[in-house]
Amino acid sequence: MMTPPGNETVKADKTAGGIIDMHFDLPLGLFLEHQRTGMVEAQYLPELEAGNVSLVGAAIYIEDEYLPEHALRVALDQAALLSRELERSPRWRLCRTFREIEEAEGARKIGLLLTMEGVEPLGEDLLLLRSFYELGLRSLSLTHARPNAAATGGLFAGRAPAKGLTTFGKELVEECERLGVILDLAHINPAGFEEVCALTSRPLIVSHTNARRFYDIERNISDEQIRMVGARGGVIGVNAILVSPLREEATLDRYIDHMEHVASLIGIDGVGLGFDFCEFIWNKLAPVKRDAVEARLTAPHFLPDLSNHRHTPNLIRRLGERGFNEGDIENVLGGNWRRVLRELL
Repeated sequence: MMTPPGNETVKADKTAGGIIDMHFDLPLGLFLEHQRTGMVEAQYLPELEAGNVSLVGAAIYIEDEYLPEHALRVALDQAALLSRELERSPRWRLCRTFREIEEAEGARKIGLLLTMEGVEPLGEDLLLLRSFYELGLRSLSLTHARPNAAATGGLFAGRAPAKGLTTFGKELVEECERLGVILDLAHINPAGFEEVCALTSRPLIVSHTNARRFYDIERNISDEQIRMVGARGGVIGVNAILVSPLREEATLDRYIDHMEHVASLIGIDGVGLGFDFCEFIWNKLAPVKRDAVEARLTAPHFLPDLSNHRHTPNLIRRLGERGFNEGDIENVLGGNWRRVLRELL
């Protein structure tokens, strides 16, 4: 549960260690404008610095139009574009271990943890996981909102077939455990969620999701799933996109309601950030493509005062007003992720 409010306050521009956001579509953003260079320095760095961000999970994600034939190529392109951009800026560091995360923070650099959202780039080739591990991959979710060779994704409308992991999916989970790749339960359907839990023993994470208590779709997680993560000492990153099915209820306060709900079930140590800020990508899409995304998934409701990393001071301020004390706020902003990453990396 949340610690009772006291007299402590947190300055909006300063938190211990900096903020950790475990899901950011930076590689996709670079891929969509791959002709441009210097984007991390010019477009993304000012926003992250303004939000006092010290680490982001940079997610490789493949759009439907590239599946299945070009999934591997596009994933490698995204990894290469990220590497190219980081070479041009001294303010970033790709981190492969928790020690490197600490070193980046000590040097006041923004750390990037390379992640993968949906394992379509691997096809059914387990050796490709090692290849991406060598490129720096340290966390992956098996699915997005679609089936693939490993598992089935939870849907935004209706219910996915009650299928668990495939044989390849089970082998992939085992190999992730062996290599030390963090398994992320974001997006997977309930059957797959339970199987990953049964096949693993380390702390579990959900990089970005919301509670079904406020937005009842399969893509979000149930109270039972929240408790499963908490029982293993894991962390759930609260998502700033699927806060409510109603635009008028998609507010900063409803976002914090999700945090409070998770904390009421597993304690404040199980709450983290997985903002999934993607309005910058949404704004690049042609209207016809936006319509297709809304038809297949859902209409995103971007929060007016929490739609990018510059807005994190708004969140910090409101958390204090809602009764979170200084220690709780610092744990939610990054301390809880640090604890799990220290153990898993």
